[in-house]
Amino acid sequence: MTEQELQYGEQARMEPGTRLYRQGDAVTGQSIYYLIAGLVRQEVELAGGDRIVTYLHPDSVFGLVETLLGTPRLTGAYCLESSLLYRWDREGFDLASSVSWELAFNTITGCTQYLRVLNAEFSDRLRPIVSKGA
Repeated sequence: MTEQELQYGEQARMEPGTRLYRQGDAVTGQSIYYLIAGLVRQEVELAGGDRIVTYLHPDSVFGLVETLLGTPRLTGAYCLESSLLYRWDREGFDLASSVSWELAFNTITGCTQYLRVLNAEFSDRLRPIVSKGA
């Protein structure tokens, strides 16, 4: 990422164990993240108590969906390692992604990977239900 893309937000260094947000939190302030270095765990707790966990590596963009939709956080996220993040508010992210095809690409890639995880998780759970109904 170049300084041109990064000028619309701020850089933050987080220690291991730092919680970025909890599932159900309201979206406020600089709520869209780009992971420059480190490791972030993202998880969602389902109604039955099961959890879906994903691990985010450098070049991951996250916290975007809820910010765009104006909904509470669908997942929780916290740093597993010392992490260097860049974060934007909605307006700053819109400006940054309008000048950076790389940021737009990383965003689409990240959303696609997360959807694949969810599809794999839920397709396994739906097969028995669909089989019973067929």
